[in-house]
Amino acid sequence: MTGVPPPVSSIDTAPLAGPVLLGYLFNWGLFGVLSVQVCIYHVAFPKDKWTPKTMVYIIYCIELAQTILVTHDCFNAYARHFGDLEGLNAAQTEWLAVPIFSAIVSCVVQMYYAYRLEILSGSRWLRAVVSLIALTQGGASLAAGGQAFGIGNFSDLAKKASVSTAMWLAGWAVCDVVIALCMAYYLSRGDSGLPTTHAVITRLLRLIVGTGSLTAIMATVDLILYFAFPHEAYHGCIALVLAKLYSNSLLVLFNSRIRIVGSRNWSDSSCVSSNADGRRPTFAPGPKPDVLFPDASVASLGSIRVERGPWRDGRIELEEQKRVDPAKTSNL
Repeated sequence: MTGVPPPVSSIDTAPLAGPVLLGYLFNWGLFGVLSVQVCIYHVAFPKDKWTPKTMVYIIYCIELAQTILVTHDCFNAYARHFGDLEGLNAAQTEWLAVPIFSAIVSCVVQMYYAYRLEILSGSRWLRAVVSLIALTQGGASLAAGGQAFGIGNFSDLAKKASVSTAMWLAGWAVCDVVIALCMAYYLSRGDSGLPTTHAVITRLLRLIVGTGSLTAIMATVDLILYFAFPHEAYHGCIALVLAKLYSNSLLVLFNSRIRIVGSRNWSDSSCVSSNADGRRPTFAPGPKPDVLFPDASVASLGSIRVERGPWRDGRIELEEQKRVDPAKTSNL
């Protein structure tokens, strides 16, 4: 009788195979989220200037390449070389997919935040400090990728690439914390106290502190796992998703300019007023949502309009928000 083949090994492979497998799954899931966010950004903000648009599309291409590489590694480890301990321990192409691609994504985004900080604060020194930290962690990440390529397996990484990995992850966390704190400080200073401006700045503060704290905490946890379990692959679960977390955090901030009419955070006086027939809304001047990204197009900020009809769930459309002269909307 042809039954299930006997176990290939009596060794418990869960500590080695489990974390990496979870990292692959989370990587795929976050790539799906990122794809949706990039699609929304592409549709809602066609008139953004070339700098943020180019950055978004380049980062997405890098994340696509990373997903292809980790899929290749997953197939080799869990299908082609199933049961082979050396295959599970092999780094394969993750020396490129994890540290090097993460270095490119994080360094580009952090340098862009440094540029934004200079605009908000007027300080070139602050931009220089943030840029220096970003370049340091990016260079350490590239060095860690080069060492991982030479080492070729997970079990020896902690012994032979400890310095570069520590500088990479610690620098990542420090840079994110500095960016979040400085952004929060300078944005709060620019709060005029007006309800519309205050609402925009409050939303930006929540997003910046939340996303910056998330990436900093994950990098710190990865660093702790890396040194606490030097011969295990626990840190691989987080390392595989660091770049995806950063990319999604950036797109969340870009897409935060979208308004959902009638949502819980909607303000009737901020963006929309209805015509007498109730069929076509007219967009009136609202809060300027480009406090953090002043080079983004103001006249074409995407707005999500929910039209209620015979269906309870309504119909959601992406459309451009037009800037309207206040004198023309005063009679509405």
